[in-house]
Amino acid sequence: MNYEVKELNSTTWPDFEKFFAKHDGVQGGCWCTFYHHNEGRLLKEGLEREDAIALNRKEKKSLVAKGRSHGILVYAGDQAVGWCQYGPKEELPRIDSGRNYGKLDLSADQGRKLWRLTCFFVDRDFRKKGLAGVALKAALDSIRKQGGGIVEAYPPTSKEGGSWALWFGTVAMFEREGFKAHAKLGEKHLLMRKTIA
Repeated sequence: MNYEVKELNSTTWPDFEKFFAKHDGVQGGCWCTFYHHNEGRLLKEGLEREDAIALNRKEKKSLVAKGRSHGILVYAGDQAVGWCQYGPKEELPRIDSGRNYGKLDLSADQGRKLWRLTCFFVDRDFRKKGLAGVALKAALDSIRKQGGGIVEAYPPTSKEGGSWALWFGTVAMFEREGFKAHAKLGEKHLLMRKTIA
């Protein structure tokens, strides 16, 4: 099957919204907002679950409208079935507050553009068909068109954690695209990097 890829923007928002709504906002109702915050949260405290999920959806739509949320949608026909969130460091600051990431000496990065690949998701009916890899290639191409820089990924180092851990992609899929291991992030994740000119 041939897949088409499109950037997330106000035009493709309805496709993203339909895709994520089908899966209850993905990852407990996150709507891919977790990494947009300095300190992570899936659901805002003090709100009923349904209201918190609706707030995440509204926030994501607002970020997209402002051009502050980047991502790739993978389509089978006219239906979005795959997703990869990427963005510059400033757009996805949550990584910086991770206890293991915060310990790294990244001073050599000064003055260089840093991009992050934080989330992958594939519709349950389209899994194990390489769609995460399709989304990854499209994200890297988009980053290249936006001037490139250092691109980071944070895949798990084991299958412990089950399918939840796959939100970050796999070591093998990043290696296929030329990423190299840069540092361990605790016992369960690896920081991988690639520079795109």
